[in-house]
Amino acid sequence: MRDRANSSLTTLIVLFLAATTVWAEPVTTVTLQPVAGPAVDNVPVTFGQVFRKGDIQQDVLVEAGQASVQSDVKRRHDDGSVGFAVISLRVPNLGGDLTVTIGNGTGQPRADGQPVQISDLLRTDFDATVTLAFPDGVERSASARQLLTAAGADAEMWLSGPVVTEWLLDGQFLGPDGQADPDLRVQFHVRAYAGCRAVRVSVVVENCLDHWAGNVGYDVAVRIGKQGQPVFANQGVDHRRLSRWRKDFWWPAEPPQAHVVHDMAYLSASGALPNYDRSIVIPEKTLADMAERWATSRETEILGSGSLTKYMPTTGGRAEIGPYPNWTVQYLLSMDSRAKAIVLGNGDLAGSWPIHVRSSRSNSPKTAETPSVPESDPVAFAERCGILTLDERPTFWISGYRDDGHSERPLWQPDRKPPPPERTADGKPHPYYLTPDVAHMGSYAYVPYLVTGDFYYLEEAYFWGNYALLAQWPVPRQDGRGIMSDQIRGNAWGLRNIADAAFIAPDGAPEGEYFEQRIRNNLAELTAKMLGPPEYNPMGFWGLRTVADARIQNAANPRWMITAPWEHDFLIWSLHHLTELGYADAAAPRDFQLRWRVGVFTHPDQYNPLLGAPYRMAVGELGPDKHVIFYDDWRKFGDENAQLTKLPDGRKPTLAYDYSAHLALVCACDAGFPQSAEALKMLLEITDGYHGMLADPAWRIVPRRVADTRRSEEPADGGG
Repeated sequence: MRDRANSSLTTLIVLFLAATTVWAEPVTTVTLQPVAGPAVDNVPVTFGQVFRKGDIQQDVLVEAGQASVQSDVKRRHDDGSVGFAVISLRVPNLGGDLTVTIGNGTGQPRADGQPVQISDLLRTDFDATVTLAFPDGVERSASARQLLTAAGADAEMWLSGPVVTEWLLDGQFLGPDGQADPDLRVQFHVRAYAGCRAVRVSVVVENCLDHWAGNVGYDVAVRIGKQGQPVFANQGVDHRRLSRWRKDFWWPAEPPQAHVVHDMAYLSASGALPNYDRSIVIPEKTLADMAERWATSRETEILGSGSLTKYMPTTGGRAEIGPYPNWTVQYLLSMDSRAKAIVLGNGDLAGSWPIHVRSSRSNSPKTAETPSVPESDPVAFAERCGILTLDERPTFWISGYRDDGHSERPLWQPDRKPPPPERTADGKPHPYYLTPDVAHMGSYAYVPYLVTGDFYYLEEAYFWGNYALLAQWPVPRQDGRGIMSDQIRGNAWGLRNIADAAFIAPDGAPEGEYFEQRIRNNLAELTAKMLGPPEYNPMGFWGLRTVADARIQNAANPRWMITAPWEHDFLIWSLHHLTELGYADAAAPRDFQLRWRVGVFTHPDQYNPLLGAPYRMAVGELGPDKHVIFYDDWRKFGDENAQLTKLPDGRKPTLAYDYSAHLALVCACDAGFPQSAEALKMLLEITDGYHGMLADPAWRIVPRRVADTRRSEEPADGGG
C-alpha cells in the first residue's frame, strides 16, 4: 500500500494516552451521544474538526475514556498549526454522553494494531456492486472488490491508522463484453474500521465528464457482500448531465451509531463560521417540523432537490439564501441530530445540480498523494485536479448561451434517453429540471465537510466553487484569471464558495492552489478598481445601474445612477468572511463599501437613517458625457434618496432590508470600522430590536466581541 507520508495526512494515534503524553490546555470538546438504546458497544465514529490558528501547534491529542483514537491531519495554517483534522474513534461501550477532549501537546502514543490493509478486507466476503440496466437492454456494473483488487498498493487513501482506513476508488461501468459506459463513472469510498467488523461504503455515480453527455436513463441496483444482498434499487432514473448521486451502505450490517455534538462556540471562534447569536434557542416544534417535512418529501431520493428551490434564479428570500442556509444554522445552534441529518442530506443532494464538470484528464478522486504541480503547466496541473479548471480551458463558459466568437462552450451530445419535457402542460418548469444560478446560490457542502471530514463533501465544495467561475462570461472574467463578473450578490456568494473550498482543501491538494489563486486575483482586481489610484469615488459606492436598468418607472430624476444596498451588504459580509479565513487583502474592498453603509446610519442630520436599508438607492447621476457624477455630500445624497423613496400621505419609510444592513454593520464592528458601533445601535433602535427577518437565526450574526456577554442573557426564542 502506498505510503502517504504527507504532513497534511500525518496520522497521530492516541490509545488510552500513554504516560509520556504531555497535555497543554484542552482546545475544545465534542460530545458523543448514543443514537439508539441506553448503552451500545463497539461504536465506530468519524468526524471533522476545524481548529483556530495557533491552537494546535504540536500534536492533536484526544482523550475519550477507553476509546481508541486516530487523527488524520488534513490541513495546517500558514504558521504550521493544525487547521483541520478528521478524528476517528472506536468506542468499546457508549452508555450515555461521552465527552471527547481535544487538545494540543506532545506524546509518544501507544500503538495498538496496524492499519487495515486491502488484503485484510479481501479475506472477508466484502463487496459492493452497482448494476445499471439501460433502456436498450444492456447492463453494466462496477464492483468495489474488483477495484480494490486492481488498485492494490496504488489505492488512494483518505484515512489511515489503527482505527480506520478509507480508500477512494474510481472506476467504470463495464458490460458483459468488457465495454465501458462512455459517460458514467462510479466512485466507491470504502471505510473499514479495525477488524473489518464495520465497513461503510459510499457509492457515487457520476455523469460529470467534460465529454458533455446528455441525459442518461437507467434502472439501478446496489448489492452488498459476495452473496449480493440487495440494499438499494431505483427504476426509471433520469440522470441529467453534469450531476451525480451518492448513497451510503454498511457491511456486514450497520453498527451502533453515535451523534457527534460539536462546540459551536469553538467552531465560530475558529473563524470558519460566522458568530451566530448563540442565545437563540431553536424551538422543538421547529426541529420536529423540519424533520417531518424532510421525511415526507419526494425530493430526498437520488437526484432530488432536497430543501432547495428547483428554479434557483427565483427571486425573493428563501431558506438557502444567506451566508449559510437556514437549515444549516438551525443545526449549528441546536446541534440536533434531526437537523444534522437534513444538513448532510442536502449536502448529498447538492450533487443533483447540473454544475459538476469533471476533467476527462483526471477521472479519479484526487488528494494530496502526488507531488505538487505548478499551475504554470496547465496540462499537468489538470491531470491532478478532479475538476475542470480554467487553467485547462481558460475561455470555457458553462452557460454558453451566446456565441461571442471568444468563449468555448460545451458541445452537448444528444440525450441517450429523452428527458421529461422542460415544461409541464400548464407551462411551469418540469419537476425534473434543476436550474442553477450563481446570484441565488447557497452553500451546501462546506459545513457538512467541517463536521464530518467526508471526502464527498470536499469534492462538492470544489464543484460549487468552480461553478461560480465557469458560469462567468469569459470576457469580463478575464479568461483564466477567474474574475467574478456576476451581479453583486452573485459575486458575494461566488467568492464565499470559492474561498470556502480553498480553506478546506487539504495541504498540497491542487484544487486548493487553484482556488487560492482566483481569490488573490479577485481581491487584487477589486482593490485596484475601488481604491485606484484614482479612487473610484470618495463615498464607497459600487455596482451601478441606470434608472432603466433598475426598472424604475416615472423616476423623478431619469439621470439617477442606482445601486442595491442589500446586494452590497452581502458582498461586504463575504469579503469580511474572507478576512476571517485569513485573506487580509479582502479588508480594503470591504472597508471601501463600508464608508456609505455605515455613513447612512451616522449622519442623521443629513441622511435620514430610515432610508438606510431600502431596495435601491440613488448614488449619483449620469452626466451629459455619460460620465457618472457621484454624490460626495451627505446632504445631497440624503435629499436625492428622500425623493427616490418619497411616500404618499406623509407615511414614514421602513427599513425593508434591515437584516442585510445589520449583517454589514456587524462586519464593520468586528473590523473596528469608525462609528460602526453607533451605526449598529441606530439600526437596532429604528427596528426596535430583533424582529422580522432580524429574528431569523440564519441572519442573526452578532459582533464577536460582545458574543460572550450575550451568552449570560436569558435565551431568546429563535423561532422558525
